[in-house]
Amino acid sequence: MTSKRIILRRLAFSGPTVPTAEIQLIDGPNVIFGASNTGKSFTIKALNYMFGGSSLLPEIEQREGYEGIWLGLTLPGGIDVTLYRSLAGGGFNVFEGLEAPAGERETVVELAPKYHAGHPENISTYLLHPIGLDGKILVRNENGEKATFTIRTLAPFLFVDEGNIISEGSPFLSGQRDSATLEKNALRLLLTGADDSSVVPVLPPKIRKAQQAGQLALVEEMIANIDKELGEGGPDRQQLHDQLSRIEMSLQSLQTDLIARQDRIDQLTVARRTGLDELNLAKSKRREGLVTIARFEELERVYGSDIERLQGLEEGGGLFAVRAGRACPLCGASAEAHTMTYDSSQIAEVRNATLREIAKIQSERDDLRYTLASVRAELDINEQEILRILAKIDEAENSLSQARPDEAASRKLYEERGDVRDSLRITLELFRQRDKLQVRFSQLSASIPRGRGDDKLSVGIDGPTGHALAAKVQEVLSAWQFPNSPTVSFNDETQDIRLNGKPRAANGKGVRAILHAASKVAALLLCQEKDLPHPGFVVLDTPLLTYREPLKNPKHGELADDEAALKATSLHEAFYQHLISLKDQAQIVVLENADPPLSLREEMNIITFTGGGENDRFGLFPAQIPS
Repeated sequence: MTSKRIILRRLAFSGPTVPTAEIQLIDGPNVIFGASNTGKSFTIKALNYMFGGSSLLPEIEQREGYEGIWLGLTLPGGIDVTLYRSLAGGGFNVFEGLEAPAGERETVVELAPKYHAGHPENISTYLLHPIGLDGKILVRNENGEKATFTIRTLAPFLFVDEGNIISEGSPFLSGQRDSATLEKNALRLLLTGADDSSVVPVLPPKIRKAQQAGQLALVEEMIANIDKELGEGGPDRQQLHDQLSRIEMSLQSLQTDLIARQDRIDQLTVARRTGLDELNLAKSKRREGLVTIARFEELERVYGSDIERLQGLEEGGGLFAVRAGRACPLCGASAEAHTMTYDSSQIAEVRNATLREIAKIQSERDDLRYTLASVRAELDINEQEILRILAKIDEAENSLSQARPDEAASRKLYEERGDVRDSLRITLELFRQRDKLQVRFSQLSASIPRGRGDDKLSVGIDGPTGHALAAKVQEVLSAWQFPNSPTVSFNDETQDIRLNGKPRAANGKGVRAILHAASKVAALLLCQEKDLPHPGFVVLDTPLLTYREPLKNPKHGELADDEAALKATSLHEAFYQHLISLKDQAQIVVLENADPPLSLREEMNIITFTGGGENDRFGLFPAQIPS
């Protein structure tokens, strides 16, 4: 899977009062070599730190004034980014491009330094997702408990410091017993692509027995609590069932009676409500009738007044007719002395009109009196209707006053017997719970079968995968012209390679370093060959330790016999030639004390830390200039 690679491009250190210290890396072989104490080992520690390492970098004198680290990367798809992290620890800022930001630049994303399943904005997910390794699950112990594959699980496959490269332990194991299962399964994940998400965790017999003992005690306590609640001796279960059956039959009968009584109350309530509505309507009609009679009586009085007025007019006209031609009764003047504006015919006409109006009003008064009598008759009928309705309402209320106490008594009896039924059900439920607990107690009392050897989980790589890895290591050693063309095999128990059946740990430091480096490079190449995820780079600190000069590197002592024999070969040059052949396929960063071959330097990115000299690079950090 060469297309999904992470390429290291630029490592830089910055601070407000110091010049930027940086190294540029290429996609291919990179060699950083030079004197001791110039920053080579610090470089690999810094790279590891920028891949989520939790350990702070050493407080060496040369880093004084520097506050932050910048790591330029090319992610799959050709995406260039730069990670920034403070030397004091904490999270990461991600910027676009490969240049360290000058001044203020917008952060693309902020990343937490540790993996968290619920928060994908962390350095592990950010780096593993593009290469297809995020979310992978590994079994971490023999009980099948699981852990997530993180960038820190992958880091030992990428960064090999000087201490680990010469270690007698497996190149793929840290030597920590608690993490051995996880590390073996991490190797299997890389070389096969298979994780442990399908594994179902199991409890070891000791823990299961402890849990069983606790469950037995809990169940036994629950049974004792039920027995206590049932009382000494306890009720007879069959009698409780019979009593419950009788109570339920009685409740059914009471419920039927109660429903009938409630229906009767509902009917009487409706009848009373209907009667009250009818009473209101009848009273309203009575009020309307009384108002109508009062108006008609007033109209009758008006008719009488009109008739009396008209009769006065008629009588006055008669007097005028009788006194016609006679002397005035007031002044005594003769009739001839009066001036008349009307004659007797006119008076007679007025009298006749008055008589006709009187007759008309008397006719209308007669009609009014007939209507008034009819309204009074209706009012009498209305009064009788009101009396009937009142009697109906009284009857409904009397019936309600009798029905309600009966219904209340039936309801109370129903509730009392319902309480008895519920109590019986609770008691019977206690019996059922006790039966279930007794069954559970019997099940838990059964002994746990002893585990067999074939019950153990499969850990680490299988035989065929181990053989493929050993073959790839042998291929790498052959390319490096390792002497005597040894047969390489893989030891499942130690998770390490053997040379001609001889453990890697049985060799000297320099040979162990070469074999460790070959194992890590072989793992990378095997992943690519199988199209499996791998970042595609390895950083190796002092893989060619066997070519050291004991006087210049006294901490590793004199060369062992096998180291001396190896130093006499051309492996040094073949090693670099092989790395050059992997250009554009794998990025290898080598930190060495010995000079690389002069004939090959043009084909590699060479960074030299001289440790002195005016025009040469002192080390990772500039030389401190005395003030």
